[in-house]
Amino acid sequence: MRRAGLRDNLLARVITLACLLVLVTCSRSTDDGGVVKVTFWHGMGGPLGRVLTSLIDEFNSTHPDIEIVSVSMGRYTALSQKIMAAVAAGKPPVMAQAYENWTVELIISGSIVPIEDFVRGPSGLSEESLADILPVFIRNNQWDDVIWSFPFNKSVRTLFYNKDLFERSGLDRDTPPRTWDDYIGFSRQITRDDDGDGFPEIWGTAGQVNVWMFGNLLLQNGGQFLDPVSQEVIFNRREGVEALAFMKKLLADSVGFIAAGYEYQNDFLADKVGMMEGSTVSLAFIQGKYNFELGVAPLPVGKTGGVTIAGTNVVIFSESSKREQEAAWEFIKWFTDTDQTARWAAGTFYAPVRRSAFETDTLMARFETFPGLRDAFDQLEYASFEPKIAGWYAGRRYLAERAIEAVLRGDADIEEALDRAAAKGNAEIGRLKRLQQKLGLGTSS
Repeated sequence: MRRAGLRDNLLARVITLACLLVLVTCSRSTDDGGVVKVTFWHGMGGPLGRVLTSLIDEFNSTHPDIEIVSVSMGRYTALSQKIMAAVAAGKPPVMAQAYENWTVELIISGSIVPIEDFVRGPSGLSEESLADILPVFIRNNQWDDVIWSFPFNKSVRTLFYNKDLFERSGLDRDTPPRTWDDYIGFSRQITRDDDGDGFPEIWGTAGQVNVWMFGNLLLQNGGQFLDPVSQEVIFNRREGVEALAFMKKLLADSVGFIAAGYEYQNDFLADKVGMMEGSTVSLAFIQGKYNFELGVAPLPVGKTGGVTIAGTNVVIFSESSKREQEAAWEFIKWFTDTDQTARWAAGTFYAPVRRSAFETDTLMARFETFPGLRDAFDQLEYASFEPKIAGWYAGRRYLAERAIEAVLRGDADIEEALDRAAAKGNAEIGRLKRLQQKLGLGTSS
């Protein structure tokens, strides 16, 4: 009953995608008793892809009866399109990375199997092993208390700061901002306009139009994206207005600036910006590219601590054979065990899945190299995640484009912009609910 109840979300969208997307094919193995090949589609590239390839090669060499066939799509957009096309063609891979809103659609269409069956099966996880996994990752992968996917590459938002620039600005090089007020005050103290032309040579902070940043501020201010019962958008309430007002004060009112793409990271590396927010994974791309002492810290907090996790999970497709599914689970179980999740975290700066990984020599060495990284990961103990309903994809886009970007660029009033974005989000969620009802489906998430 629990699983059947999940199929009431956006079936029409899945059908539409199935009609529009082109057919694709992928190699599949047969149950001939030989080596079972498990096709794994993912979006990892660059330094992250190299670490993943190394771990897959190790798994293959230590599991002679299983071969994980890694296929990188390069970008998540391409991965999403190919997954939906493959599902429509009835030829998906055995497993793939997937964001939560993709997973909902795959559950509805019956395209994936619940990983709960493997977790609780004869080759599953003991209660002790399951309890070792950080609770936020379990909750993030559950729908109606069933584990449908498993954490793969998850990260948490982090503050990076230039310790040398702190000291030159009269700040304690070993004391990052702890509160919203600190964040503003430190940014003001770092910002320098030496020639008085109105364009600082040194900025306190910098960033981009970012729902992730807004979401953390929203949670820290006691707010939520959606009402947990009605699923009505509520990010436009007082808590959200105050969160976006702070974001504007920080990034658009003389102590910080917004940049296109990741240009703000280049300015940070060039000693022109004192602080920036990013994913823990940002370290994989900036390490070795700066000529100052780097500080790493948890986010400054508002009324309370609040962060949302980001990144994908892994799913197993129902079109694959039982043997392929079991082999896929064997890889997932191995990849997320203590030693491997520690090495994955050390190599990519994605969060380790297990608490026990924090005590491994591998991660302890990383924490010595990057003091503050463990504190950043410790945010996972009180972390949450964005809504997992498929309709949130549209709501998130409206929030980014019609509210956050418009406000930060000075084109809109905060309350009006959030109200417009909320109205659009609610209209989309309502439209989908009505469509589900017309198709004779329920409305639960």
